[in-house]
Amino acid sequence: MDQHQEEFDERRNSLRVDMEAERIQVSWVDSSGNSQTDEGICIDLARRGVLIEYKNPFTIGELLEITFNPGSDKQNRIKAQVCRCHEYKQQSYHIAAQII
Repeated sequence: MDQHQEEFDERRNSLRVDMEAERIQVSWVDSSGNSQTDEGICIDLARRGVLIEYKNPFTIGELLEITFNPGSDKQNRIKAQVCRCHEYKQQSYHIAAQII
């Protein structure tokens, strides 16, 4: 093994979620009390928060359940609370949420 290969070897033991515009499943309870589920795109995932792109805005404080790799053996689910939402482009919003 050469020196360059050693520099790129993964040293983490925990599961990593590789996010580069990955499709996700977003679930929430709407204002009528009905459970909703739809697809979105994960833009960035950090230890304390997540940035997603979705076609509709969410209100500040709204609770979301975000599922990565839905329907696969690598499925992973987190709960998050919306802390920022702004229109990114027409009919597309960037939603920042704190993981809880």
